Amino acid sequence: MAPTDKLQLPFRWQFVPTKHERDGSVRWEWRAYTQTGRLAMQSVESFETLTECIDDARVQGYAS
Repeated sequence: MAPTDKLQLPFRWQFVPTKHERDGSVRWEWRAYTQTGRLAMQSVESFETLTECIDDARVQGYAS
């Protein structure tokens, strides 16, 4: 019997802290990978907080 819910790609979301070289501040970016590990989408910009980063990912389809 097949499940009734369709699978939502991309499967794996990653939230990555990146250190800015100039001032040492930490900014956040998100990436989304397919089931095979291929990069499907990534954030266009970086964010000051993880909350802002997750909010942007939700607009793109992330569901925790």
